[in-house]
Amino acid sequence: MIKLLIAVLSGALLTTAFAPLGWWFVAFISPAILMMLWQQANRRQAIWIGYAFGLGFFSTGVSWVYNSIHEFGHAPVPFAVALTVLFSLTLAVFPAFVGWVQAPRQSTSQSNQKQAVFARYVLIFPAIWVLSEWVRGWLLTGFPWLQLGYSQLDTFFSTIAPVAGVLSGSWVIVVLIGFGFWVWSSTGKQRVMGVFGLLVLPIILLSLARVEWTDAVDKTLDVRLIQGNIAQENKWQSSWLVPTIDLYVGLTEENLDADLVVWPEVALPGRYSLFEQSVLTPLQAKLTQSNTDLMFGVLRKNEDGLHNALVRLNSDTEMYLKRHLVPFGEYIPFRNSLAWLKDMVELPSSDLSAGKVANTLSVGEFKVASSICYEDAYGSEVADMLPEANFLVNVSNDAWFGDSLAPHQHLEISRMRALETGRPLLRATSTGISAIVDHRGQIQSTSPQFELHVLKGSITPRTGATPYVIWQDKLIVILMLISLGAGLLLRRR
Repeated sequence: MIKLLIAVLSGALLTTAFAPLGWWFVAFISPAILMMLWQQANRRQAIWIGYAFGLGFFSTGVSWVYNSIHEFGHAPVPFAVALTVLFSLTLAVFPAFVGWVQAPRQSTSQSNQKQAVFARYVLIFPAIWVLSEWVRGWLLTGFPWLQLGYSQLDTFFSTIAPVAGVLSGSWVIVVLIGFGFWVWSSTGKQRVMGVFGLLVLPIILLSLARVEWTDAVDKTLDVRLIQGNIAQENKWQSSWLVPTIDLYVGLTEENLDADLVVWPEVALPGRYSLFEQSVLTPLQAKLTQSNTDLMFGVLRKNEDGLHNALVRLNSDTEMYLKRHLVPFGEYIPFRNSLAWLKDMVELPSSDLSAGKVANTLSVGEFKVASSICYEDAYGSEVADMLPEANFLVNVSNDAWFGDSLAPHQHLEISRMRALETGRPLLRATSTGISAIVDHRGQIQSTSPQFELHVLKGSITPRTGATPYVIWQDKLIVILMLISLGAGLLLRRR
């Protein structure tokens, strides 16, 4: 029982490694505590310890789900609590599975113990941790939030991300923990080899920090990100429609000296056709005259359904349709069975259709890789638009999260996409945190939360491709499968 309590607390502690606190070193301490609890545990015990760890981690790390469901979805408190708890209970299965796989099936003889220690700590544990994060990122549409590698964005441990993505950052953390346990559990040559691994890997990561994977063009873009600060409870009110239009159009007309102006996700609360003649056509004439591009979010009705769209407007019009929709937020899976949810939670956009094409948008002579809200959590989907794209744009409505951990975690996720692709990023949100991020994932400037703000700055588009753009998640998954297979074979011997 004491071990389970420690596991819950160490899982909860891991949340502090991510934004907004960003205590990156906890990402090493917390899984190390978990590994210590697993050391003498049999397989059954390891499952429950891992599950307890997962409960502590996800119940704190994604506690903002309650805000979305109750505060802004207006669901009754018991229902919102039940869904949030169920979500955490489900996600906790993944560290439980890691515990089951890494636990030895039987005690090893003295002659085989050295091989078993190496296999468990250096091959199996890191590989199955990373693979579990990867599966969590796509199973049942996926939830790749809080992957361990995000916690290292501001350290040199993240320099591997342009090579193999955020999952490789997770591997760096757990394999260093594994080397530490190998050193602790071994003697003689085995200990020396463990120390060698502990020293060499950081040296390699430090050398990667000097590599420029992409090339800057010889032109900068003057940009403006308009954060309208329209509260979620007002967004769909008819009385707020005209004030919202006047706000965004007025601030855009004041910034026509910029090369690019970006509004947030569904900044215009309605369908494109509602605004086309009365709002967008007059604004388009002014944009064309000043040679300013405008990107804004709106709902767009096509022959295949209603879409969450990002429109680029200048002398002509281009459009990107959101491909990865949020289940229960933008559509209801298993609609015949779960349609009753609409009676419990307000879902103003629960009947959307997914876009099919990963198309770039044009801003002057440059191409843009677009993502809408939650889409930027899927690195491979952003990479689908590269190397053609020269910079990234993400528009979001983080007002759904309220004053919780989520807006900070979401910005952290967006920054990782910039680092993985070697591209600067513009992130425009409804209530914050809007940001301008460089090609190394470092923040250049941000907006204050819950304030009307026009974020001004400049970016330098880039060309070329990082290894991650070419391989996406395939490289790290293949390497982890090889590591896991080798570890299991070695342990079986």
